[in-house]
Amino acid sequence: MNKKLLVTTLAVSILGSSTAFAAVNHFSSVPKDHWAYNAVEKLVQDGLIDGYGDDDFRGEKAITRYEMAQLVARAMSNVEKANDADKASIQKLEDEYASELNAMDIRLSKVEKGMSSFKWFGDARIRYQTNFDNKVTDKGTNGNASRIQERVRLGFYGEPAENLSVTGRVKMENTSAKNDGWGSYHNDGGQHNSAYMDLLSLSWNRPNTKITIGRQEVTLGQGIIWNNNPIDGIYVDQKLGKNVKLSAGWGNLTAENWKDYTMNAFLANLSVGIGSKTTATLGYLSTGGSDNTVSLNHDDYGTGSYKAPFNLKQLAYGFNTQITPKVNLLVEGVHNGASGLPDNAQRSGWWSRLTYGNQNWSKAKTYNVYFDYVSLGGWACDSTGWGHIMNVAGGNGLGNDGEKGWGIGLSYMLASNTNLDVNYYKLRPYDSSRAGFSDYKDTYNVALSFSF
Repeated sequence: MNKKLLVTTLAVSILGSSTAFAAVNHFSSVPKDHWAYNAVEKLVQDGLIDGYGDDDFRGEKAITRYEMAQLVARAMSNVEKANDADKASIQKLEDEYASELNAMDIRLSKVEKGMSSFKWFGDARIRYQTNFDNKVTDKGTNGNASRIQERVRLGFYGEPAENLSVTGRVKMENTSAKNDGWGSYHNDGGQHNSAYMDLLSLSWNRPNTKITIGRQEVTLGQGIIWNNNPIDGIYVDQKLGKNVKLSAGWGNLTAENWKDYTMNAFLANLSVGIGSKTTATLGYLSTGGSDNTVSLNHDDYGTGSYKAPFNLKQLAYGFNTQITPKVNLLVEGVHNGASGLPDNAQRSGWWSRLTYGNQNWSKAKTYNVYFDYVSLGGWACDSTGWGHIMNVAGGNGLGNDGEKGWGIGLSYMLASNTNLDVNYYKLRPYDSSRAGFSDYKDTYNVALSFSF
């Protein structure tokens, strides 16, 4: 987040708010029936804007465009805490008050001379999982597979020059007490037990365009294809009007899932805000031609025969809507249209999440309760690399049996920036008669997460 936005309120206090700017009347009143009032009120309820009283916003007197822009700037400084619906509202408000925000930016540049834009950020997580990738089924008499994982990520952000920003992050993850379900404990492989460069990117930022190169985080659609995971490549975000954003790029997915194998992909995303409460999305990921194949032998999973690149041409279509101040619904479908798959490949599926609560990452004792339903064919999403948003793998390996079933979870803020998430899933294969078994072992996840 641009640090200039983080000190907006301070700058306005220092410089005052009585100076008019040429060509634009920043101090004209915003009518009380303007859509921005409801949008800002929702952001207040979700804890993304605070520090103002009834006299500032909720009173009878209409506030000015400049005063409204101050509230928008506060929400923008907390966008990393926002859900998808709030992010869409913030984007729409940012476009509406772009002139006032730009004017603030000009004034802030005078205040910030001599101030460094560099800042640290980070997070940590400890979690316990059982049957995390659906390897164990009712065909055996063995117990659930399980593991304990610890992860630390430490990042930095800086602005070396005007319109340029740099983001970097180092990650270290460790797996211990890993039980394969057959009574054998062993170490996890991959990039664990060592620190490595998780992010390092340079962005060129303009009011409606952002171009980023390097190792960067990307999200497609509602997250069923690719969610907040790194790629190595180039990615472009382009705003098209007040509530539409089109993004596209090319990158190597190795940064997230594969240490020794390259998996290049084209990625694209379209996000459309519908009113202030709903965001519709269309995401796309393609790893290339039909040469990108994997073994279809179920017995090979876990033996090292599953190697990138995968044969993926995924299209995801979904929406996220805030039904009431405490009720949110997310639904997303997906189809893998890649050539070279078996004639009877289970290519399609969908997942959904219904959430109730008022969770605010910065406030203790706030919570969300959520209910998931998933129905994914074996080729619908990458259940081997697990680049998606779900708490479960999506099946027992790409091209295998997929998954269908439900889950329930509780996400509770023990303290500011300290979260406990507990969830349970009851799953079966996408087509039990075809798979030859009726159920996966039950899945439990417990995670304790911190941010700083």
